[in-house]
Amino acid sequence: MLLRGKIPCDILFIGEAPGPGENVIGQPFVGPAGHLLDSIIEQSIYKHNQNWRVSFTNLVGCIPLGDDNKKFTEPPKESILACQPRLIEIVKICNPQMIVRTGKLSTKHVAGWEMFGIEPVISNQMVDIIHPAAILRADVSQRGLLTQQAIITLTEAVNELVPF
Repeated sequence: MLLRGKIPCDILFIGEAPGPGENVIGQPFVGPAGHLLDSIIEQSIYKHNQNWRVSFTNLVGCIPLGDDNKKFTEPPKESILACQPRLIEIVKICNPQMIVRTGKLSTKHVAGWEMFGIEPVISNQMVDIIHPAAILRADVSQRGLLTQQAIITLTEAVNELVPF
């Protein structure tokens, strides 16, 4: 299923595709990018000691391989569309108040609450942050700034959520 975290959840992070280790383990965001995302979450979402329930998933459930058995640099549209029913089911099961689209592909392909058959209410939020893997690939001099931007974005969004 490629889901990690609490079910149901208050906040669901949707990434792009699993890395090699995540593909084997079957859980998203458990590699270096996941460790950075956990740190960002600690500094933003859990900053005020709220007991937010958080889960993680990806647009696609496995590493899409090309004809040469090498990983694509990004999942092709066909893989994203093929995995969309799985993603819709995960969102329905998790029933989050907030979806955090993590990375450009997630922002591009997670159009809004309606794609999940959910009528958005005022408390539902869609938030976009840079993918932590992109932070790790950035120039060392930019990593701190990019991390702080993600922390600020999440902090501001979480401050608007109503705890259950």
